[in-house]
Amino acid sequence: MGESRRDSLEQVRAGRRLRAWSWLLLLAWLVTSCGTEPTPGASSDVALPSEDAGAQDAVDAGTDAGAADTGPDADAAISIDPLVPPASGYAAIFLDVGQGDATLIVASTGETLLIDGGVSSSLLGKRLARLGVTRIDMIVATHADADHITGLADVLADYEVGTIVWNGVKKGTQIFDDFLAAANAEPGAKVLIGRRGDTLTLGNLTLEVLHPGSGADTSDDHNNQSVVLQTGCAGAWLLMPGDAEAPAETEMIGANVLSDVDVLHVAHHGSSSGTGTALLAKVQPEVAVISAGAENAYGHPDADVIERLEGVGATIWRTDVGWDDDSLWMHADCKGGLQFGRVP
Repeated sequence: MGESRRDSLEQVRAGRRLRAWSWLLLLAWLVTSCGTEPTPGASSDVALPSEDAGAQDAVDAGTDAGAADTGPDADAAISIDPLVPPASGYAAIFLDVGQGDATLIVASTGETLLIDGGVSSSLLGKRLARLGVTRIDMIVATHADADHITGLADVLADYEVGTIVWNGVKKGTQIFDDFLAAANAEPGAKVLIGRRGDTLTLGNLTLEVLHPGSGADTSDDHNNQSVVLQTGCAGAWLLMPGDAEAPAETEMIGANVLSDVDVLHVAHHGSSSGTGTALLAKVQPEVAVISAGAENAYGHPDADVIERLEGVGATIWRTDVGWDDDSLWMHADCKGGLQFGRVP
């Protein structure tokens, strides 16, 4: 081979070696620069969850987070509107009215039902105003005790209520007289006495009256003459027993009107006089809601009731966590989805 040919080959090989080294150097530079400098416009900080994301005290029923209800974000603001239930579902708001009961049911079609009115008109009014309630279509007064009906006369004065249901058992108190007078004076309202077998319609919801039976007496045993309601849908059957105690539970079991439910609003604020083992064996709730006042004088809820609820595996939510508003909301999509959270 001639000298010129060898020189040409050496030049070609030298060029190839130069290009190879150039590519290696470029690659090394790229690796080094990517490891030391952030991409323009990108943050070098670790992404942290937003306050709202961590604050969502809305959990599927039965999870540890929902059961504890004591985490650092338990009272933080949430983005879900308690009054807006899922489409074709419903919402329930268990209002913190101190040592009393008041629960708002909202159909997906917008109709509302208020079950009981707590022991304070002003406190009930504050809770409804905080939620932004603009309509109440139906009222159920489970029985005539003051901690269940005190706020109802003012509600009847402030809202156009179309249907009013009570148990028909009178009580000789001014609070009861005021409620009944307001009910009878409500323009255009139907005033009904609820009895076992009756059904009520609230938008897309049907409510069944399970108690009292047709033979309800007019004695002073007001708790055991409470109107007991059941409503709901797939994965979200809700039992609302007022202040029903052991005698009423026994009667309902004997009448075979109780069935498996998903959520139990625990009777009589968790008093030891109710929520017996026989009732729990029948209804088997996954979630139990207890309405009671913080540090109340009655010791509600009773430790034995809590133990019985835990024994059937129920997640427990309470309105007596503290002195602020501990109201709870529940959303059901009627497809098996069920969420709970604190009202913001």
